[in-house]
This record gives sequence, structure tokens and C-alpha cells, in this order.
Amino acid sequence: MEAKKKKVILGMSGGVDSSVAASLLQKSGFEVVGVFLEFWKTDNSNFDDAKKVADLLGITLHKVDAKDEFKKKIVDHFISEYKSGRTPNPCVLCNPNMKFRILLNKMFELEGDFVATGHYAKIQEGRLFQAKDKRKDQSYFLYGLEKRQLEKILFPLGDHTKDEIRKIALDLNLPVAQKSESQDICFVLGKDFGDFLKKYIKSEEGEILDTHEKVLGKHTGLPFYTIGQRKGINLGGDGPYYVVEKNISKNELIVTNDPEDSRLTKDEMIVREINWINENLSFPLKKEVKIRYQSDPICATIEPIEDNLKKCRVKFDTPQKLVTPGQSAVFCDGHEVLGGGIID
Repeated sequence: MEAKKKKVILGMSGGVDSSVAASLLQKSGFEVVGVFLEFWKTDNSNFDDAKKVADLLGITLHKVDAKDEFKKKIVDHFISEYKSGRTPNPCVLCNPNMKFRILLNKMFELEGDFVATGHYAKIQEGRLFQAKDKRKDQSYFLYGLEKRQLEKILFPLGDHTKDEIRKIALDLNLPVAQKSESQDICFVLGKDFGDFLKKYIKSEEGEILDTHEKVLGKHTGLPFYTIGQRKGINLGGDGPYYVVEKNISKNELIVTNDPEDSRLTKDEMIVREINWINENLSFPLKKEVKIRYQSDPICATIEPIEDNLKKCRVKFDTPQKLVTPGQSAVFCDGHEVLGGGIID
């Protein structure tokens, strides 16, 4: 009797990556069941694309309406963080708390064996590693996944480059082969965060001061600025100016026109809500840390503040610019992602 195929529940977004992932999984001998996660009200065209690909590959496609939960857990949190003066990264919250949680629940419901997505990352023995294509690597956004989740997840694109994936899509005549890249934050249409935030946050003008407390002008609302920001401050004279601080209690934006100002750099940071994927670590830990998605890893010493390792002090070997509260710090050991948390 022929052995039963392993069943994979694949998140299909309607993009080229998850579409090619479906074909790669099929070629590896898996039975693939597609799941389209409807997170935002603009997802209709993406669902149509996912359905076209599923029909072409002979895959059953399920649609899960998660718009209300997504608005509450991800979008509202995003807005709340901006109101509090922080700059959040919604994708790192969405992956463990929405996307993979729903897919894993669907796996149990449909009696599947694994879940998969079109992320560029690798998993080995329940540990997370960077993808072959360092330009497209998305492991930074996946540090919130737990080891028990990773043991049930497949990333078919981990050993491929984006160019290879495009070529496979063209060779298969997939209708999404030439589809453009998805935007970084799915619920922010276009690239202007300010326009999106202004729909949900009541702006209050306040004073812009330099580091010597000299008033330079007016800001349009503190939530619309981020630490280290240079563009959009709209101050003439002897600029450009950089945001060094947001004084929430006084509604003041503090700026400097000196790119080497010491207030733009930090020797250390506090990281909270840390998820450690690799638990076989000894502290203090001397490893690398990424403080932004596109930043290079930097050497640092990580020291626990709390016994459960959920909050740590990170001391940089070299002072760093643009250490932004609300963004994610991701700890690495070479290509392995050890874990990560939120910059406090």
C-alpha cells in the first residue's frame, strides 16, 4: 500500500513567493492545502490571485476571515504604540500571534502534518536560521516563533534566491509571476505612514526645540516622528535636523543639526518581551544584534535584568545611532537567530 502523503497547510497570499512555495512543496511529495488569511479590507484582489494559482496547481484553497481580530490585535496596537511615542514593527507581532497561530490551528482542524509560508528563512531541528538570499532574508520578522511552533513549520524558499523564485514562476506560467513586491506593512496603503496615522490619531501641534532648548518651529504631532528621523521635519536655516528625543509630557520635539551629536548614539539599550528560540545559552552572552531589519549585525553583550530572561540589558561594543524604542532587536549567532525582543 502506498504511504499516505504528508499534508502541508500553506499560507497563500496571492504573491509570487507563496505561489512558488506551493509548487515546490508538491514536487517534494507533499499534499498541499492552501489557506488565504484575510487580514485587511483591501485583500480581495490578492485572494483572486491566490485562487487562480490554487486552481492551476490543483490545490484546495480555504479563506479565513481574520479582519476583526487583526484590527484589534495588530492595527490597534500599532496605533497605540505610535500614540505612546514609540515606533512599532507590526510584522513581528503578527507572525506569531496571528499568521502562524491561525495556520497551526488550521493544521489541527484539517489533520495536517505541517504548515508552510513563502518566507525567506530556514529551520533546522526547531531552530531558526537566515535564508540563502541575504537581501530577501525575513528571519528578523520571525524571532517571535517558539521552538514548538518551528518544529511544525516549513519554509520552502529558504535555499532559493528571489531571482530563482521568479524564474520558477515564469517557467510554470503562474499568473502572478510578474507581480510586484508586497508592501512592508499590509494595512498602510502607499508609503506615507503619516497619512495613515492621521486617520486614527488626533494630532496636537507643539514646539520643536534644539538641544539647547531654543525654539526652532512647530511640529505637527509627536506620533508622526521617529528617533533619528531627518526628512519631514521642515525646518530651514542651518539644517538638516535630526530627531533626538520626543518629550511626551511637554509635547516637545527635540532636534539637532549635528549628525555627530552624542544624543543620537547609545552605548546600550533595554530589550523587553524577549523570546529565546535557542534556550541553550549562557549569560552574560556575547553575540550579535540587529536593531533594524536592514541594519548590519553589531557585536554586543547581553545581560539579563529579570530571572526569566524576558528583559535584558544590551551593551554595544561600539555606540550605535538610531536605537529606536518600539523597534525589534534580534540576537544572532552567525546565521542562526537566537531570539529577539522590543527595544524599550
